[in-house]
Amino acid sequence: MSQTAEKTALPLADRLAEIAPSQIRELHNLYMTLKSERPDMSFVALHFGEPDLGTPPFIIDAGVKALQGGAVFYEPNAGRLDLRDELTRFYAEFHAHPITQDHLVLTCGTMQAIFLCMAGLLNPGDGMINITPAWPNFTGAAKLVGANVHELALSFDAEAHRFWLDFDKLEDAVRKYPDTRMVNANSPSNPTGWVMSVDEKNHLLEFCRRHKLFLLADEIYDRITYTETGLTSFLKLSEPDDHLIILNGFSKTYCMTGWRLGYLIAEPDVALKMAQMQEFVTSHAPSMAQVAAITALRDGEPFIAESLERYTRLRDLAMEKLNAIGELTAARPDGAFYIFFKLPEGTASVSFCEELLRETGVVVAPGAAFGAGGEGWARICYATEDALLADAIERLGAFVQARL
Repeated sequence: MSQTAEKTALPLADRLAEIAPSQIRELHNLYMTLKSERPDMSFVALHFGEPDLGTPPFIIDAGVKALQGGAVFYEPNAGRLDLRDELTRFYAEFHAHPITQDHLVLTCGTMQAIFLCMAGLLNPGDGMINITPAWPNFTGAAKLVGANVHELALSFDAEAHRFWLDFDKLEDAVRKYPDTRMVNANSPSNPTGWVMSVDEKNHLLEFCRRHKLFLLADEIYDRITYTETGLTSFLKLSEPDDHLIILNGFSKTYCMTGWRLGYLIAEPDVALKMAQMQEFVTSHAPSMAQVAAITALRDGEPFIAESLERYTRLRDLAMEKLNAIGELTAARPDGAFYIFFKLPEGTASVSFCEELLRETGVVVAPGAAFGAGGEGWARICYATEDALLADAIERLGAFVQARL
């Protein structure tokens, strides 16, 4: 080929035109650039959704032993039988709801479970009602398969400092968008910390049952909840004719974000198709991660209790300091490890977060990244050291005061 010949550009798939870069990733890229350019500047990163401590040693040891013991080969598409067995035991004991191995598909992170559901349940032109603010990857995955995303913003109670779901608006949305085939709900919620009550979960199940819709229930933060309500899974409340898919994983509860291990729970005929589809995506989840997850489930309860105690303390610390900044309004989280806070009236969240980073070194996620209802807000992840968290919020407060 001639070195001077111009290469003719070939068009990419049309679906990529619907995919916008993650605004959180773009802010992270700016953060990494500034770290390189300003080595003397002090940074506090609170924008990504992962705990700071990393995977506990007892799980790491189990992973190392798994590698040494030969967990380096192909596994079944749906995942190892021993881990699926352990998950059935866990759901029977903890959630008081029996499931079988045939209900489970282990995936490369919960993100892959999301994509399998979008690709397997939505045809091009089908609609998904996404209850927002929500993790932006749900929208991205739906658009990749050609689905239409209809965002329904949560309402905010300024007196109670909590978000809530307006079911009248949900009924309006399903009438307005007759292409709707799925509803997506995340509780405990990223980014809002919203936790659905048992009554709300029953109401949403009834709504989807009545309208013959799939309900995609993301319960990845189900063990990081500060109320008893958050411990009740949609699965326990469901009826046999519900079209319910549960999403969960090991990243948040056990601090295993880099291990890439999630799972979905669905009716056996649906789970079978998801597992078959996985053959053509990643084949299966990492072998050693699956073995280590068995240890996490069996021996992880003391770690979960310690983590929840720590997150409770950090949540209270962050709320106290954010509430002291009079120009901000923080939503009180009942679950997960985020605080979503409202910026001064008329503030664009992306530019606010960029300026905050450049001037103070504090990195928070812009609310606009989380869809409808997110603009004008920002999110911090408080799963970090007490002193770093306090310092970051003090810098944030000084930055806000200087803008007035």
